[in-house]
Amino acid sequence: MIVDNDQVNSFVLKNIITRNYVNAEISMFPDGSDALEHLSKLSDMKEEFPDVILLDIYMPIMNGFEFLQQYSQMYSHKPTNVFAMSNSLSKDDQQQANEYSVVKGFITKPLIYNNIQFIIETYVEGKTSETDI
Repeated sequence: MIVDNDQVNSFVLKNIITRNYVNAEISMFPDGSDALEHLSKLSDMKEEFPDVILLDIYMPIMNGFEFLQQYSQMYSHKPTNVFAMSNSLSKDDQQQANEYSVVKGFITKPLIYNNIQFIIETYVEGKTSETDI
């Protein structure tokens, strides 16, 4: 799952992932509230959650920190790997994101193939034949 209001960044990420991981299923949301609504539907239908959530920190409507607060309260028991991402180089942003136990790492945008490869190889590969992002 890609949660990012930057359409160009989301498109590039989707392209990198689908080009290198043909079985990956990708869902994209422009803000945290849309993403939480989708996760709520998945939960209600007893569907699997994404293996990975790539979460932008700075978005309108509901930013990444607000998303993390609600996600942590509702879904911290899920096996999803959340990675916060931002254009910001602020150590405070990184520290605040890493305070949430669901966050596996903080990545500075733009993400490159090596970042995606690390996430897939470390947190997803071997789990199933399909990857949900």
